[in-house]
Amino acid sequence: MSKLSMPKLSRQTVLRLAGAGIAAVVIAGVLSVMTLRGMGLPGESVREGALNVASLVFAFVLIAGVGRRQNDKR
Repeated sequence: MSKLSMPKLSRQTVLRLAGAGIAAVVIAGVLSVMTLRGMGLPGESVREGALNVASLVFAFVLIAGVGRRQNDKR
């Protein structure tokens, strides 16, 4: 069995994580403003939905970055 280890944090990896975090916050803010003003939904439900979507985007960006790095090593 091969042992899986965490990749080392390089500057590029840290920048990707920071970029994904910023993108998640921006997307959550935009969705919040759009649904609050456009649909008139209550603030609490809008925040919850926006944070859920932002979490999914953040996870997708992380997984896409990991998959790309693994393909480069093959």
